[in-house]
Amino acid sequence: MKLIKLFSYIIGISLIAIISCKKENSNTLSTKEVEFILNHGLNKTWILDKMYINGDSIILTPGLANYKKTYKINYNWLDSDGYLGSYSLSSPKVMTEITTNLRTGSKTIIYNIKSCTTTELDVEYTLGSTTYRLVFKL
Repeated sequence: MKLIKLFSYIIGISLIAIISCKKENSNTLSTKEVEFILNHGLNKTWILDKMYINGDSIILTPGLANYKKTYKINYNWLDSDGYLGSYSLSSPKVMTEITTNLRTGSKTIIYNIKSCTTTELDVEYTLGSTTYRLVFKL
C-alpha cells in the first residue's frame, strides 16, 4: 500500500511539473505576436527610456531622452535622428534592422530582444567589444 501511495505521489508531482512547463512555454511570444507589439498593427513610436553600455546604466542626455523610433506595419522604421530603414524578425528573440539612408551606405544591426511587452521593448546588440542595451517605452 505504501508503494502505491509513493507511486501516486511521484506521478502527481510529475504531472504538476509537466503542466507548469507547458504553461511557461505558452507565455513565449511568437514572431507574429512580437511584430504586432512592435507596431500594434499601426505605426507605433517607442521612446528611449534607459540605456546601458557594457552593463552600466547611462544617464540619458537631453538628446537621448528625446530619442524616438517608429516601427511601421510595412516593416520599415524611422527615428527622431532622421535615419530610416527596414526591419525583420527571424524569431521572437532576434530582430534585424537595416539603416538605409547613411552617407556611407547601409548598416545592419542584429538585436537580441530581451523583452517585448505592450508597454516596453528591451533590446541588446554588440558592436565590436561594446554591448548596448536599449529600453524603450510607449
